[in-house]
Amino acid sequence: MTNITPIQDKDGILGCQAYLFWNLFIEGDEVFKWTSDMSIDNGFIDEDHKKLIDIANRVVQLNHPNRHAEELKQAIRELYDYVKYHFDREEIFMQEIQYPHTDAHHQKHEAIVKDMNHYLTTSHHLGEMLDNFRILMNKWVLNHIMDEDIQLREFMASKRPPL
Repeated sequence: MTNITPIQDKDGILGCQAYLFWNLFIEGDEVFKWTSDMSIDNGFIDEDHKKLIDIANRVVQLNHPNRHAEELKQAIRELYDYVKYHFDREEIFMQEIQYPHTDAHHQKHEAIVKDMNHYLTTSHHLGEMLDNFRILMNKWVLNHIMDEDIQLREFMASKRPPL
C-alpha cells in the first residue's frame, strides 16, 4: 500500500482517505463512489446515500467552463434539499428502532445543514461555493457515513436475532 501524507483543512487533518477523495474530487469527474463498506441497511438509507453521491457527482460534472452557472446552482440546491429529506427519514427510522444515539445524531445532521446554509448564503462567487462544497462533501462522506452511520449499522446488527 502506498504511504500518503495527510493534508489539513481548516479544521485539522483530514487523513489519508480524505486526501485520496480530495485529489479525486479535484482531478476526476466522478469523485464519490459507493462501496459496500458504506452500506448501513441494504434499504432506504443506502438508497438515499447512493442518490446523494449521484447528485454530488453531478455537481462535479457541471463544474466545467462550458456549463451555465444556474445549472450548477440548481444541482447544489437539489443536493441541499435531498440532504434535508434524507436526514428527516433517517431520524424517523432511528426513533422507530429506538436507536439510543438519535439525539446526538440529530445534532450532527443539524450541523451539516447549518454548514450547507452558511456556504450557500455567504459564498461570494461560484468558485468559493464549490470549494466549500468539496470540503463539506468530504466531511459528510468520510465522517458522517463512515463513522456516524456505521454506528447505526452496528446497533441494528446487535438487535438481530442470532442465526
